[in-house]
Amino acid sequence: MADTYLSHDELVAFIATLPTRRLASAALIRDPQNRILAVKPNYRDGWSLPGGTVEAGEAPKEGCFREVEEEVGLSLEPGRVLTIFHGLQQGVWGDSTYYIYDGGVIDADTKITLQEEELVTYEWLAQDQFDEYFGPHFATRLRDCFRALETGEVIETSSGENLHQK
Repeated sequence: MADTYLSHDELVAFIATLPTRRLASAALIRDPQNRILAVKPNYRDGWSLPGGTVEAGEAPKEGCFREVEEEVGLSLEPGRVLTIFHGLQQGVWGDSTYYIYDGGVIDADTKITLQEEELVTYEWLAQDQFDEYFGPHFATRLRDCFRALETGEVIETSSGENLHQK
C-alpha cells in the first residue's frame, strides 16, 4: 500500500504556501463610572486599549492579560471574550484577528504604571469620547463591547460586517 502522507519536506513546503494571520488582543478595563482605560502608543498615531500582539505558542486570552500587565502594570483576573474582529487585507498588516476581553472594573485612582518603551500616556474615556480618540471603526467595536457586556453575547465582526454569536 502506498504512503498517502506528504514527506516532511513536502509538508513544510505546503505549509509555507498557506496564508498567515496576525493575532492581537486587548482588555476593556472600566472604572465605576463606566469609562474605559485608553493608552497612547509612541509607535503609531491614535489611541488603543491595553493589550498587544499574541506571541507564537500563546493563546489570545493569555497574551491579552500578559500585555496588560506589561503595558500598564495591572494584574487582572482574565474575563471573557467580548468581541472578535477579523481585519481582512489590511495593507502591510495583511489579515489579522483582534480579540477584546473583559478586563473588569477597577477604581480610576488605581496606580497605572506605563511601559515607557511603548506608551506615552493614558486616559479614562467616556463612551461619547470614543469616536474622537479611536476613530469611528474602532469606536463601533468598543460600543459592541458594551453591548456584549449587557447581553452576554460575543460579537464577531469582519471588516465592517457583524456576525453575532451567543
